[in-house]
Amino acid sequence: MQKPKVTEEENAEIRYRGIIQKRNELNDQAREFADLRNTLNDERRDLVEEINVLRDERDALVKKMREHKKIRNGYQDKAKALIEAKKGKRKGIHKDLDRDIETLRAEVKMIDLKQQTTVLTIEEENQLLKNLKKQYAEIKRLESVLGEQDEILSQVKDVDEKITLLFKKADEEHEKVVALSNQSQEVHDRITLMGKSITHLISEANKNHQNYVSFKERADQFHQKGAEMREKLMAMRNIKKDEIRESKMLISQQNKAVRMALNDEKKLEEAADSALETLLKKGKLEIR
Repeated sequence: MQKPKVTEEENAEIRYRGIIQKRNELNDQAREFADLRNTLNDERRDLVEEINVLRDERDALVKKMREHKKIRNGYQDKAKALIEAKKGKRKGIHKDLDRDIETLRAEVKMIDLKQQTTVLTIEEENQLLKNLKKQYAEIKRLESVLGEQDEILSQVKDVDEKITLLFKKADEEHEKVVALSNQSQEVHDRITLMGKSITHLISEANKNHQNYVSFKERADQFHQKGAEMREKLMAMRNIKKDEIRESKMLISQQNKAVRMALNDEKKLEEAADSALETLLKKGKLEIR
C-alpha cells in the first residue's frame, strides 16, 4: 500500500513542533541552571550574614583584649617606675654599716681599757680623750645613718611588695589578653574559611549564570525560528482557506448552473464538463 504523501503544510507543522519542543527543552535547562545559581546565591548570602555576626563577635573580643592589655601595661609601667625609685633609694645605702659601727665600738673599748690600765702623761691622756670623743661622735653619726637606712630599707620592702603585687595583677591581665586573643583568632579563622567558601560559591554561581545565559540565548533563537515558522504556517493555512472558499464558490456556481440547466440535458452535461475541467485545472480534484 502506497504511503500517503506528506504535504508541505504538514512538513512545516512537524518542523514547527520540533522547534518549539527544542525551545522548551532549552528553557527547562536554562531554568535548572538559574535555580542552581539562585540556590548558590542564597547560600552565599546566608554565609555573608553569618560572617557579619562573627565579625562583630571578633571585634568585641579584640576590643576587650585591648582594654585588658592597656590595664596590664599600666600595672607594668607602675611596677617599673617603683623599681627605678627603689634603685634611687638604694644608691646611698651602706651595706657594711652595722660592721663599721661594731668596729668603732670595739676601738672605743680598747681606748677605755688603755686609759684605765696605762699610766699616761696629761698630753697623752688628752689626746686619748680627744680620740675617744671623736669615735663616739662617729658612732652616733653612723647610728643615725643606720636608722635612716633602716627606714629606707623598710620603705624599699614596702615598694618590693607593691612591685610584686603590680606584676601579679599584670600577669592576671596578661592571661586575659592571651585568652581573648586566642578566642578572637579562632573566630577570625572561621571567618577566613567561610570567606573561601563564599569565593567558591560565587565562582559556581557565575558558572551556572553563564550556562543559564547560554541556554536562554539558544532558546530565544529557537523561539525566533518558531515564530518565523508559525508565520509561514499561518500563511499556508490562509492560502488553504482561500482555496477552500474558492472551491465552495465554484461548487455553488455549478449547483446554480445545474439548476438552471435541468430542462436541458445537453446544457447540463456541458455545464458539468466545464465545472469538472475548472476544478481539475485548479488542482482541487484528483483522478484515481
